Amino acid sequence: MKLADSWAEDVPALTDWGTFHDEAEEDDEVDEAEDGCGGVCVEKYLLRRAGTSNKQLHELAREVRGVENRQGKRFSVRQYKAIFEKWERKSKPFLRAGHDYFTEFLAKLDCVLIPKGETLQAAFERAKRRQPPSKVSSISNENVRLLASLCRELQEMMGDLPIMLHQASIAKLFDHSDHRNISNWIKALKTLEVLRVAKRWSLGKSQRYFYVG
Repeated sequence: MKLADSWAEDVPALTDWGTFHDEAEEDDEVDEAEDGCGGVCVEKYLLRRAGTSNKQLHELAREVRGVENRQGKRFSVRQYKAIFEKWERKSKPFLRAGHDYFTEFLAKLDCVLIPKGETLQAAFERAKRRQPPSKVSSISNENVRLLASLCRELQEMMGDLPIMLHQASIAKLFDHSDHRNISNWIKALKTLEVLRVAKRWSLGKSQRYFYVG
C-alpha cells in the first residue's frame, strides 16, 4: 500500500450529533438534500491556482471516502456527480478546457489509500492493542502477527474496498531497514489465507489485497 505523507495528519474529532436539537438535524437533512453532496464540504479542495488539480482532486476523494465511512455507506453516482460539479463550478478559472476531470475524480476515488480522518499510525496503534487473527497463531514471529492485525485494521477502515500494501512504507512503520522482509511477511499471510489478491499488480502501483477474516 502506498502511504502518502498526508496519512500522518491529526485525526479530527468526530462530531457529537447528540448535542444537536431535532430542528437542527432536520435543517441539515434539508440542506444535504438540496445540495446533493451528502455532507461533503468541497471548499478546502477548490483550486486557487493552475496546476494543482491532481493533488486537490485526490484530497477531495479522500474527503468523500472519509464521509462515506463515517456514514457507513457509499454515495450514489448522482451524489458523486453533485460533489464534482460543485467543485468544478468553483474551480473553473483554473481548469484546462476539454479535460475530463470527472472521470479523473472517479478514478481517484478508486485509488484512495486512507480516507480523511484516518492515519496509518493510528491503525498501527490499534493493531497493537488487539489480539492477532487466529490464522496466524502458529507464527512465532511477532511482527508477522502484528502485520496481520494491521491488515485487519486497514480492511475495516476501507470497508468493501481492497487495501494496498506498500512494502517500503510498512518497513518504515516496523522500523525495518530491508523491505524484502515485508515481502516475505506478505507472502506468508497469503499462504495462510489471511490476505487474498484483489487485483493484479501493475507498473507504478502497489498490489491490492483483501483481508480474509
